[in-house]
Amino acid sequence: MRSLWAAAFLLRRLRGETAIALLIVTLVAATSFVFAAGPRLLDRVSDDGLRHELRSTGPVQRNLQLSTVSTLSGAEGSFDAIRSLGEDFEGEMADVLRVAIDERLVTFTTVRFHVADPPIYDTYISLRYQSGLDDEVELTDGRMPASTGDALSPPSFGINPSPDPEPGELPVFEIAVSDATAAEIGVAVGDVLLAAVDESDPLIRRSFFRSPEARFEVVGIYTVDQPDSERWYGERALQVVNVGGTLDSPIAFATAMVAPETLDGLVDAGLPIRYAWRYLIEPDRLDAGQIDALIVALQRLETTFGSTGTDAALANSVVLRTGLLDAIDRYQSQRAATEAVLSVAAIGPFALAAGAVGMIGILLVSRRRPSLDLARGRGASGWLLIGAQVWEGLLLAAPPALAGWAIASLVVPGRASTTSSLLGMSVGLAAAFALVLATWPAVRQPYGAALGRDEAPPLRASPRRLVLEATAVLLAVSGTLLLRQRGLALDDEVAHFDPFLAAVPVLATVAVGIVLLRVYPLPIRVGGWLAARRRDLVPVLGLRSVGRHAGAVSLPLLVLMLTAAFSAFTSVVMATVDHGQADASWEQVGADYRIDTISGAGLSSRVDPTAIEGVDGFAYALVDPSAPFTIQDRQRTSIYLHAPDLEGYREVIAEGPLRAEVPEPMLTPSAGTAGTPERPLPAIISRRMPAGGQPLNPGDVFVVTVRGQPISMEVAAIRNQFPGVPEGLAFVVSSLDQLQAAYRNPPLLPSTAFVRGSADIEASLAATFREQSTSIRMVSRHARYRAMLDAPLVAAIGSGFRLTMLVSAAYTAIAG
Repeated sequence: MRSLWAAAFLLRRLRGETAIALLIVTLVAATSFVFAAGPRLLDRVSDDGLRHELRSTGPVQRNLQLSTVSTLSGAEGSFDAIRSLGEDFEGEMADVLRVAIDERLVTFTTVRFHVADPPIYDTYISLRYQSGLDDEVELTDGRMPASTGDALSPPSFGINPSPDPEPGELPVFEIAVSDATAAEIGVAVGDVLLAAVDESDPLIRRSFFRSPEARFEVVGIYTVDQPDSERWYGERALQVVNVGGTLDSPIAFATAMVAPETLDGLVDAGLPIRYAWRYLIEPDRLDAGQIDALIVALQRLETTFGSTGTDAALANSVVLRTGLLDAIDRYQSQRAATEAVLSVAAIGPFALAAGAVGMIGILLVSRRRPSLDLARGRGASGWLLIGAQVWEGLLLAAPPALAGWAIASLVVPGRASTTSSLLGMSVGLAAAFALVLATWPAVRQPYGAALGRDEAPPLRASPRRLVLEATAVLLAVSGTLLLRQRGLALDDEVAHFDPFLAAVPVLATVAVGIVLLRVYPLPIRVGGWLAARRRDLVPVLGLRSVGRHAGAVSLPLLVLMLTAAFSAFTSVVMATVDHGQADASWEQVGADYRIDTISGAGLSSRVDPTAIEGVDGFAYALVDPSAPFTIQDRQRTSIYLHAPDLEGYREVIAEGPLRAEVPEPMLTPSAGTAGTPERPLPAIISRRMPAGGQPLNPGDVFVVTVRGQPISMEVAAIRNQFPGVPEGLAFVVSSLDQLQAAYRNPPLLPSTAFVRGSADIEASLAATFREQSTSIRMVSRHARYRAMLDAPLVAAIGSGFRLTMLVSAAYTAIAG
């Protein structure tokens, strides 16, 4: 009890130290708020990053689709039964997926029908119903199709075939087509098309004695208001016609819209129909805290339904199609990289906070040295003084730490985080411990020692301390070299946080501080010796006071140096991130602008983008993402064909970070029998080959089928990557000029245009190319770059470093 009364008596000294007490309370509360807000902000950024990743992926990758090819008939094949079957599939999903589903779509597509007397050229039509399109299309003529109640007759296999039906007896199905489709195949409202089932359809691939026939009556023509809407699911079959064949003999593959009740008249024919149940995911209903449960749910779904299958394998089986797992994997890699960089932003203020609290503790103890010595002289033990300091530390640190955590929980948006609570409370404990630690050297000295000489400058140190300091300097130098070599995140499948590399800026600052603190007493002593020759006392007393209180001087120096080092590292990180995003935008697009044709038609060389103000150059290219690829008749697969106008493309990317280095033979014009086995075209092949492909060496010959014509090519060079080719693909790079010279059925029109120009020509450039064709897709490198900077996980790096710079400046002001 006497000890408690003595501790209470010692705590009365706070009455005379109100300013320092308020400073400690403010500092602890602010630090607790910062460290408690950090995890909540990180969780919010993580949630935004996940939702941004899901929104930036295509609808096929972001959502869920279950599909099958079936010959369901009768009641099982009615549209209501198909929709009910989709509800049953949804019931097998985990809760985390069901809650995230915002809309459910049902689709069915028939086999192809060959039009007997097409209005313009050879035409095939498939019938499709796709729910959810009522708000996506607008009628320009006629009405939407309805069910006529007619049924498609089954195919005849030659066993007691029924007599051929009269044209008037054929079933009638009402259809509607888009305005682009109507213009391409030459139909209008009121036209009737006579069609028969195409026996070469991949879903059938067999011959009938007589194929089922039907009449298609065009009752409506619609225009598409939002071609990129989520409900289209990335498919354009109901929007435009896919044109195949050759220029001399084109073939139109069209898709017409029918009513959902039409399914009842189609299933009785016993022909296979492709069904699809689509579940649209709302990203705002997911957060980063559900990642583990989401991965397990998707893996279970893949096990239940399977994730791959051809049309033949789809018969009587349900296959899942989604890219959610890949999107989550990309997100986790980005988040790990962001956390690795932001860890540096967290370590800097943490060290500054510790230095600031330590400085205040040293200042407090320096003022209390006479009273502490007096208490020791009156019989107070060292443990009593330490106990009083523990009570004082908890009294000064615990309430403000709790208040800072509470304010952060109420003010900062984000999910509840255990890490936030632990960090907020740990700040209070760390501050109390720092105050006790600052008192320990004073109370452990014998009585009267505090009245002697102040602590000597650290000119000499024990061998043990020198070894520890040298080890710290060596670790800092090693960490700096490693950081320059490989960065904060290692090149694994998923980047991860490396605590040693993240602490390098702090370690480097401490190392420099150790050297500086060993050296700085020498100029201080020289300054004191010179000041002693003056007649006044102020300079000499000031310099000698600094030299005798090394502990009070070393911490401010260390805090100032840490702030300077952290500021320099921040500027380097921000510049590196900006440079990396700019390079990534170049690699993804391949130029300032890339224009691709969506349909099979090529780009006309009559379009001259240089007529647009702001365009500095352009180059055409022929791109085929799945060109047939053969290695000496031993292996047949597909490969990414990239054939640009090499000279023009090199000018387009001349001012960017990309380099298109090609062998000299690819720049030489070719003619005659070029592209034959005797005279193969020179080409660049990727080091990575298609699945199951055999590696090629320089001089090996292979065959690529370009628009229906096999062209022999010879490996002139092997590259890991080439500008304009998506990363991770097996590719072949050839010359557009050489391909056009070797093509026997000209003209061989390009499919892609690469343009160099400023960021303000996007609208005029798109309008120029859309005058030629409405089915183009334009990608802007400038837009990609802006989108990367606006991505939450990337923007968090800049915001995090700016915020920590403000916090560091506040701690530096306190240290000053």
